[in-house]
Amino acid sequence: MKDFAEILKNTNVPEGHAGIFFMGQAGFIIKDSEGHLVAYDIYLSDCCEREFGFKRMLAKLLEPYDITFDAIICSHGHYDHFDKDAIPELIKDAKTALYTTKDGIDELVALGIPAERATLIERGGTLELFGGSIKASFVYCDHGELAPFAVGTVFDIAGKKIYFAGDTAYRPQELVNEKTTGCDFAALPINGAFGNLNETEGAEIASEIKAGITVPCHFWNFAEHGGDPMKFMEKAKALGVNYKLMHQGEFILI
Repeated sequence: MKDFAEILKNTNVPEGHAGIFFMGQAGFIIKDSEGHLVAYDIYLSDCCEREFGFKRMLAKLLEPYDITFDAIICSHGHYDHFDKDAIPELIKDAKTALYTTKDGIDELVALGIPAERATLIERGGTLELFGGSIKASFVYCDHGELAPFAVGTVFDIAGKKIYFAGDTAYRPQELVNEKTTGCDFAALPINGAFGNLNETEGAEIASEIKAGITVPCHFWNFAEHGGDPMKFMEKAKALGVNYKLMHQGEFILI
């Protein structure tokens, strides 16, 4: 696992670009040309098995103590996005900023960590990191009544737009908007369970937002969550979507 941490540290991102690592499930790590590392919805532990019986099916690439992130963003409080076992270790270093939604902050407090250790993010809000070299806009998603505060995120890094839809149902009128359309990179869930887009819906949203490249996510980590990337591929091809299947740990330069 330390080997992957070294890859994260040593991967160089050229000026004018953004680097993205896929961590499996809905987790990604962003790196900019200045070397900043931003973790987004990473799931590193087995807490979902202990809490809900959802056994991890993908390997662990990192332990939370393997690396120090500059920032961590959790799009809502569900444990595969706000990893209740990993978060306390991930934010031990005071330099690591934590950004999460109201339900994420509630989970933080339940862990005995002061709410002030995190910064609240909300739909319609914006964030500037590292003097503005990374900007984020928090946009619409619909993850149902059990996650009413969930957000999607559009990053602006070196002029590149990167869209993480978050956990969301099929709501094309709201998901397709000026902020999400024309992104250089988009990541969309395709598992079709627990209120998320299924494979066909994911491809249809990808077609409508016209991203430079679309990566399906939120599949294969839990048997109960479902998700078939082949079905997504078939529909994406039929719609003319430029897509990429990323394996766990894979890096892409945008």
